[in-house]
Amino acid sequence: MQKVIWLSLSCFLLVLGCSSDDQAQVVSMQQATVQAMSEPMQRPNFLLITTDDMGYTDLGAFGGHDIPTPNLDSLAMSGVRLANFHASVSCAPTRTMLMSGTGNHEGGMGTQRTIPEFVGEPGYEGHIADRVLTMPERFSAEGYHTYMAGKWHLGTEVGVNLPNDRGFERSFALLPGGFDHYQVPLGSELPNVGANLPVPYTEDGRIPDDIPEDFYSTTAYVDKMLGYLQSNEKDGQPFFAWFAPTAPHWPLQVLPDWKDRFVGDFEAGYDALCVERQQNALEAGVLPDGADFSMCPEIAAPWDELTEDDKALHRRTMELYAAMVAHMDSEFGRILGYLEESGQLDNTYIIYSNDNGPSGGQPFSNRSHLDRVNNELENLGNRDSWVAIGQGWTDAQSAPYRGNKGSQFEGGIRVPAFIKAPSSAGAGQVSQSLLTIMDVLPTIMDLAGIEEVTANQAGDSVLPIRGKSFAGLLQDSQQIIHAADEYIALDMGGVSVLMEDGWKIVRPARSNDWLLFNTSTDPSEQNDLSAQNPEKLADLLAKYEAHAESAGILRTVPGNGDI
Repeated sequence: MQKVIWLSLSCFLLVLGCSSDDQAQVVSMQQATVQAMSEPMQRPNFLLITTDDMGYTDLGAFGGHDIPTPNLDSLAMSGVRLANFHASVSCAPTRTMLMSGTGNHEGGMGTQRTIPEFVGEPGYEGHIADRVLTMPERFSAEGYHTYMAGKWHLGTEVGVNLPNDRGFERSFALLPGGFDHYQVPLGSELPNVGANLPVPYTEDGRIPDDIPEDFYSTTAYVDKMLGYLQSNEKDGQPFFAWFAPTAPHWPLQVLPDWKDRFVGDFEAGYDALCVERQQNALEAGVLPDGADFSMCPEIAAPWDELTEDDKALHRRTMELYAAMVAHMDSEFGRILGYLEESGQLDNTYIIYSNDNGPSGGQPFSNRSHLDRVNNELENLGNRDSWVAIGQGWTDAQSAPYRGNKGSQFEGGIRVPAFIKAPSSAGAGQVSQSLLTIMDVLPTIMDLAGIEEVTANQAGDSVLPIRGKSFAGLLQDSQQIIHAADEYIALDMGGVSVLMEDGWKIVRPARSNDWLLFNTSTDPSEQNDLSAQNPEKLADLLAKYEAHAESAGILRTVPGNGDI
């Protein structure tokens, strides 16, 4: 159209008898327009950020005023906050769903634990399956650079299912679900590493012989990502990058100059923080109508009932947790600063989400038995300690939602998320549209103009994407992405859920019984309606069973298949 306009204008001016200089100028403008139209439009970059075990209200943009997160907050407030965004109940299934755009069973991660009767069954491979195409496989096929730094947790077999085997051009990855944030000496016990690997990391498919003495996970991931981004900065190819720090996943280990920055900030205890976080989240506009703010979860013992020694321990774990989150945000600022200084931020979509609800349990319930661990109070946070945040603070982080990591209640799967466009589209908006982590892949494909393919490079058919694009929220944050008659059914090791049009059924861990909630009026899931509304329960159960049969979900014996 522009070419036609300039040609018509030039002819018109010539008819009017314009000067030769004017004619030359018209011709020059016409040629420039034709050249611009013949050049391909610059394709956008994509940066995904996946944090590990953070709470719904940890970020300032979601109500967490007690931990400074200015870099993530600035992006969140410049984009659309996704306040009704759901991950899976734990790390590996969420990553499977993110990378594949479909369910964790379809992607091979039906459980994170080995259940003998399920070994060899489709959906329970324990690594990302070949029957799905991953994000980097799709984007590399379209000429994108593909980079990742952080937690992989989708396979440990060299040459088969490491990041470079599944589409990443460059990668530095933690293979298991959790590990020390510092270097661990060779010969030490390495829990959950798998495949008898000498260290739990891999770079570009190579298992390094050792990790440097000054290694610290968050800093190392940022260093690696910056190196990958800079290596191809000016070659004209766009990038797809996945930054997946393990912070603040246990163990709470903090760099020395960050370890004591929050001493004294949590003297009032977790009950008080719970009330404060809920009020701040309400003021931030991220909570739905109908949430119950009258009480906080009481899984942990009330703060006032703790001994002084227990209070001292719990204050310290929250101080360390806050330091890990603040440090992670500060380090991420180096990536953000690079993109801005290099001029790439103005062409980059950024999508953030956490991988599941915050992790509960006791502070010393994970690896504190290891011989190399010193968990004296004054040593907590150092490289030879191993401690988790504890249930009380987790309750505060989840509120006003029920449950935490490992459950299909909202506190276990509703996570903070946002999308930031290169422009100011959607700035400051909040969406309450139901979304899941499966929706990220079709969203970025939509924004990149990439069509879905149904076969891999070998010609083998792959499963279709289950998610739906939410790119439209950048223009209309009130848009409904999943229709009222569209249900979303998932399972992880027997912990099951189905959501449809504000209704939700949950089968908790170690149970055969289903609970029914109307999350439109009861987002805190305080009122089980299964007895009052058996017809709705039966309807949703029938839909879940149909999905389970289609996806190959096998029923675990309660207590034996929990994540």
